[in-house]
Amino acid sequence: GKDVGCVGSYTEGGKNHIVYEKNIALTVSLDLYNRLKKTYPDKNISLTRNADYYPTLSERVKKANSIKVKENEAILYISIHANASLNNRAQGFEVWYLPPEYRRTVIDKDESTKEIHAILNSMMEEEYTMESILMSKYVLDGLDKEIGGVSRNRGIKEEEYIVVKGVKMPSILVELGFVTNKEEAKRLCTPSYLDKCTTGIYNGLVSFIYQFESSRGFIAR
Repeated sequence: GKDVGCVGSYTEGGKNHIVYEKNIALTVSLDLYNRLKKTYPDKNISLTRNADYYPTLSERVKKANSIKVKENEAILYISIHANASLNNRAQGFEVWYLPPEYRRTVIDKDESTKEIHAILNSMMEEEYTMESILMSKYVLDGLDKEIGGVSRNRGIKEEEYIVVKGVKMPSILVELGFVTNKEEAKRLCTPSYLDKCTTGIYNGLVSFIYQFESSRGFIAR
C-alpha cells in the first residue's frame, strides 16, 4: 500500500529499475504461505496482508495476538523484509529476534493467576526467547544453503523491532538482502532468486517445527 518500505534501484539494458521492499516481501510471503498450507493442511497459516495494501504495525501485531490457541498448541510469528543502508556496498541476509533482556507481558492476568502472574510470565517469556533464537538459527541456515553462495550471511541478531516485540509468541524478523546494493537489488527482483529465498525460509521453519513437535511428543501426522 502507501508504505513502499525500503527503496533501491539497479540498471539493466540501459534502463533504471526501481525496487520496492513491499513487493519483495509480499512475493516471498505469498509463496511461503502457499507452501506451508500445502505441507500443513491441518494448521492455521495466516498472513497480515495478501495484497498491496497497508496494515499498520500495530494492526499486524493485533491480528497475530487475536489468534486463539488451545492447550498444547503453539503459534509462530515471522516478519519478512528487505533491507537498506547508507553504504551501498552493504549486502547480505540476516535474521533478528528480540533481545533476551527485553521483557513483555505474554500471559494475560486473571484472578486465578494474579498472585503468580509475574513468575508464569517470566517462564513463558524465557521459553519464547529460546524458541525465537532457535527458529532464527534454523531459518538462517536454510537461507544460507539456498543463497549463501551469492549473498553474505550476516548472522542472527538482536533488536527490539516494533513489529515483533508486541506479539505474544516466538517471533523473528527476516531481512532477505539490501535493495540499496545494486547487485542485490537486481537479484531480489529475479523470480528464481526469490524462490530460493522462500525455499530457505520454508526449509528452516519445517526443520524447526519438526524439532519443536518432536521434543514435545506430538509430531503432526
